[in-house]
Amino acid sequence: MPFMKRFRVDTSGMGWTRRNTIIAAAGLAACSNPPVAAQISGGHPLWPTQGAPVLRGVVIAQRRRRIGVDGATFGGGLAALPAYKRSDFEAMASAGANLVVMSFPELWTVGSPWKRDAAMADMLGRQLDDARAAGLHVIVALRSGPGRSDFVFHRDSAGDWFPQDLIIDSIWRERDAQAAWGEMCADAARMLKGRTEVAGLNIMVEPEPNVGGLNRQGQRLGAWSPAEYAAQVGDISHWKRIAGDVARKVRAASAELPVLISPPAFGRTDFLSVMGAPPVSNTVWCAHDYEPREFTHHPEQSAGIVVYSEGGDTFEKRVDAVKTSAGAPVFLGEFGASRWAKGVGEYYRARIAACEARGIGWAAFRWPTGDAAYEESDDMFNLLKGGWRGEDPAIDTLKAAWASNAHSGVQLRGRN
Repeated sequence: MPFMKRFRVDTSGMGWTRRNTIIAAAGLAACSNPPVAAQISGGHPLWPTQGAPVLRGVVIAQRRRRIGVDGATFGGGLAALPAYKRSDFEAMASAGANLVVMSFPELWTVGSPWKRDAAMADMLGRQLDDARAAGLHVIVALRSGPGRSDFVFHRDSAGDWFPQDLIIDSIWRERDAQAAWGEMCADAARMLKGRTEVAGLNIMVEPEPNVGGLNRQGQRLGAWSPAEYAAQVGDISHWKRIAGDVARKVRAASAELPVLISPPAFGRTDFLSVMGAPPVSNTVWCAHDYEPREFTHHPEQSAGIVVYSEGGDTFEKRVDAVKTSAGAPVFLGEFGASRWAKGVGEYYRARIAACEARGIGWAAFRWPTGDAAYEESDDMFNLLKGGWRGEDPAIDTLKAAWASNAHSGVQLRGRN
């Protein structure tokens, strides 16, 4: 049951109360681990605009448990699955990573009345504690919430392991849901105050108005090139406007927290061109890159062998076309390849080299848990497993690249 299977479309009134604040704050205040200390000269401590990148790590992705879909215990038995333990974060740090991106679900409820989910806030607090104890920086990336369910990432499996009606993507058509999303992000920013392990807040993982959003005529958007998108997107669905509103709420809640903003079309690098100037100080543009898709998503059951080759449309060209005019640091917040493809090591080396040469921090998808049953069901992007065609696991390449973290100038309590 591929709960974290990557999805891409074929291109053919707030329930916030003071009581909620006190409950969640008390849960997070119970965290007792010492803070991570990070100091580096010049620019933002973790997002320098010149020189080598500081942050190099991995991504974890989780989904809010639905008992009818998942049962009560599969994937760890907690509010979200898969459940990550302190030993998992220790393993990341031991391998050499200095960053974990937590692609985190439903800090607030999907449906109205929109409000903080206490169980999810508690789980996030524990994960932050565990990452900090391991000596890792953390980017909290909000995956789902008001008007957007986790199942938007699994559309191609609707009717298979979950019912179609669990796909909720109304945020692109409802201003009330958009406002609630902004309140969720501001709430998260307040929760993260004082946590020096936090390297930033990504206000939405892979925003995608093309599927659920509308064009200027009130019809389905479906604009899969930056030029088409800019020409056709309706104001109600325009991520540039929505992101700006959300970012300003976050900045009002936290003066210094880096705000990570991804472009539309699932965070595609070339769509940074439609985002304009950074809407707030300490903005970081966060791109996700899974090209060429025929390689990165090569299925296990396939008669052919797909060899890594980018042709003329390289990651370097995509990022160079937007980086000089970005007005803020760029971060490769997710990239990865199916372990069933051929040339996985070459792929990771090429992406990492491109980032290092351009001072772009990066995080590879996906670090597994120690839960063998869960990982058996979701193993396409497992960084620790090799491919059945004799490919070495991606971790071999990542460890070599993470050796640079020891010389980054960042001082962390923990294994790094």
